[in-house]
Amino acid sequence: MNIVRITFILCFIHISLSSLGQMFPSIKAENINSEEINIPIDLSEKKSIVFLAFTAQAEEMLDNWYEPVYTMFIDESGFNSMAYDCHVKLVMMFTGTGQAAADGIIKKIKRNVDDEFNDYLLFYQGSFKEEMKLLEMDKKNDAYVFVLDEQGEIIFKDSGRYSESKLEKIADLVEL
Repeated sequence: MNIVRITFILCFIHISLSSLGQMFPSIKAENINSEEINIPIDLSEKKSIVFLAFTAQAEEMLDNWYEPVYTMFIDESGFNSMAYDCHVKLVMMFTGTGQAAADGIIKKIKRNVDDEFNDYLLFYQGSFKEEMKLLEMDKKNDAYVFVLDEQGEIIFKDSGRYSESKLEKIADLVEL
């Protein structure tokens, strides 16, 4: 019985970690100014934290991430600015039937977003079905976070709500 349990646990660990070490798939997204950004190619000079949200529920799940991520990695006035130098990107994913409403939602967001977040918010429109399988992203209503090394290789993946332990793992990976 213990052998079965151990085998199941090892299989689960293998499944959940299998996207680690692989290259992040190419995403051509647009920023607030309608400029094209190619992830991971355009982020290659330093490590990157990439959040993906496919639905309004996923975006709500990210709400608790915003302040700690801003304080830790973006705010250049604090102590952390000396410890971290990484890209941070939130990619709003408009796929499948969500593409039909994308233009209106994007226009509304662009009108309401603070200028200081222009560099961090991206919009993707298109198919992402194969990439979701590859990255083992099986819940569209979950928020996903990836840490990429300088070459675009995935060195961390998680999903769901913010937790201090998740942020600490990310911070350890992107620390200078």
